[in-house]
Amino acid sequence: QAIGCMAYGISGSDDGVRPPVPPCDVIVGPGNKWVTAAKSLVNGHCGIDMLAGPSEVLVIADGTANAEIVAADLIAQAEHDVVARAILVSDDAGVIDEVNRQVERQVGGLPEPN
Repeated sequence: QAIGCMAYGISGSDDGVRPPVPPCDVIVGPGNKWVTAAKSLVNGHCGIDMLAGPSEVLVIADGTANAEIVAADLIAQAEHDVVARAILVSDDAGVIDEVNRQVERQVGGLPEPN
């Protein structure tokens, strides 16, 4: 609905509660599969940046990796969609364990459970 609203615009309500939204020129930014589907429908009516697929990230970490930062990078990609893939490759079991702890800690501190 938001993509359609931005692409086509909406008129304001007669009582002034809902302001008008003029059509935009370009819609940009990431989103899940529903955002991608909506952007494909409005493509041509307004510009779009691209039709992106699921987010993926592969982090290769050695024993010097900062587990807190690695976990944040993995979470940042995984949150885009349930089919997103966030993968950690390491030859250091301690790093893997600490990244797992950091992911649990950071996800547990997010305002939404999903």
